[in-house]
Amino acid sequence: MDEVVDELYGGALDDFVARRDAAVRAAKAAKDKDLAGRIASLRKPTVAAWAVNLLVRDDPALAGALRDLGEGMRDAERSLDGPALRDLGRQRRALVSGLVARARRLAVDAGQKLSTAAAQEVERTLTAALADPAVADAVAAGTLTHGTEHVGFGSVDADTAGAGPRRTGPGDADAGAADPSGADAGGAERGASAGEPGAGRPRAPGGAGRRATPSGDAPAGRARRAAGTADGADAAEARERARREREQERLRRRHEQAAAAREAAESELERLRTRHDDAAAAEQAAVRALEEAERTSADAYAAEEELVRALADVRRRLAEARAALPRADEALVATRTRAREQEKAVRAARRDLDRAQAAAERAREQEARAAADLP
Repeated sequence: MDEVVDELYGGALDDFVARRDAAVRAAKAAKDKDLAGRIASLRKPTVAAWAVNLLVRDDPALAGALRDLGEGMRDAERSLDGPALRDLGRQRRALVSGLVARARRLAVDAGQKLSTAAAQEVERTLTAALADPAVADAVAAGTLTHGTEHVGFGSVDADTAGAGPRRTGPGDADAGAADPSGADAGGAERGASAGEPGAGRPRAPGGAGRRATPSGDAPAGRARRAAGTADGADAAEARERARREREQERLRRRHEQAAAAREAAESELERLRTRHDDAAAAEQAAVRALEEAERTSADAYAAEEELVRALADVRRRLAEARAALPRADEALVATRTRAREQEKAVRAARRDLDRAQAAAERAREQEARAAADLP
């Protein structure tokens, strides 16, 4: 099941349903009906959820960075640490903005362009992952089927943290603390002054305004006031110590988050360097291919020009030959006529020759006969 889930949610979005149906058929062919049913129940993710899945699958360290930054913001919110909230808020905005841009690039590389609405849903989902650990775990799984949204980001917003409740210092804590010992001592002193004998009555002559109290009450009051002062100092020291510990813990978390952010940035830098080197190598290969194509194209154009010139010459010669055809035909007819006439003349001359030869033959025979008749 894990392999099927990884293959489905880590692959292309367009053919999700086709791949899921193929996995269902394979499970049924293996006679595993339970697995087939579980695979069939897997939902196709929205474009935004698919893009978030691409992010966490492309960078496994992203889930930890989201958890750490979200935990830091929640700690700063609980401690009402305005400067820390503002700093973490800037980190959150930079991280989310960078992740949305990376999600757009990954989606384009995978053949899917993110619309503005889908990019906004990616941003809301990542912000919700920073605010809610459960959402962060769902994002880290890389199998989101739909985006999510967190309404608000805690009780203090990072941009206006300075306008929220002010964190008091040690002096403010001492002045405003409801210290039991101090308050009781002061109240007891005031009660004793108001309730002691003679209070609110005219002072006795020569009394110089002195209260009529038992002789042992003054040392006991001073002791109680001294004890209350000591308890208040101890409480203030404890509060200051706790504040320093919280501050140290906050700084430690901040350092860890900064280290994690640095490692993530270095990892991203290395990935981008590798991607740049690959792109540069691809560009060089493309330049070489382009140069080769340009040479081939130039050779083809040269061959075409040569053929065009040869074709023009052939066409010129053909036109000349076509123009000479009538004259050649006329000359042929005249030659044939003359040949026939010559042939007739030859036949006539041959006949005359034959007749002359026959006459000469007869003349020789007559001469021979005449010679024979001579005495």
